[in-house]
Amino acid sequence: MIELVDPDVGYHSSWLEAAAEFAAAGDYQHGSGLAPDDMPDDQVRGEIFRPAQLIDPQRFAAFCAAMRARTDRDIVTPLGFVPDSKLWIVRGDDFLGSLSLRHELNDWLLREGGHIGYSVRPSARRRGVPTEALRQGLTRARDLGIDRALVTCDDDNAASAATIERNSGRLENVVDGKRRYWVRAGLRYAAGGWRPDEAGRAGREAQCSGE
Repeated sequence: MIELVDPDVGYHSSWLEAAAEFAAAGDYQHGSGLAPDDMPDDQVRGEIFRPAQLIDPQRFAAFCAAMRARTDRDIVTPLGFVPDSKLWIVRGDDFLGSLSLRHELNDWLLREGGHIGYSVRPSARRRGVPTEALRQGLTRARDLGIDRALVTCDDDNAASAATIERNSGRLENVVDGKRRYWVRAGLRYAAGGWRPDEAGRAGREAQCSGE
């Protein structure tokens, strides 16, 4: 079963395997908190984490701790960020990707970045993982009080657009090459209007009952 979990050192080996897949594909890990490889150190805000450094267990532990702390407004505001739940997409002991849930929007996020950004390792794509991860991210957004979540993707990224649309994303416009979708968090659009996301509600009820 796919889950969203807080960054944890227990996924170190699987995380490194995924990082190697991203590197081989030439893909950046959106939503991960990693510094882009093409970004100079002096342009990185906050502590710098790059995949090559995270082979070291101590650096990896520091990375996990720093990502968990991104929800703290006192920590992120001086860096120019908004509070942000950095989550990992996992199945059992396997790390499948990252999801970033921003608790609010600044000007850049409203124009381009959105509430949720995510990336899935190449070997886990086209298996329903992105769709389910985004669904769970939207449920968490609703739990934060976000009624309408903005989710964006590149205009030429048909796979990401399809993932958002499967989660009932409704396209508002395309700005500077970004497709901007609004999604009613925790709801799905069906014939007749917006309806509760029954899969998400069932999962929350199971958690409350201890199942």
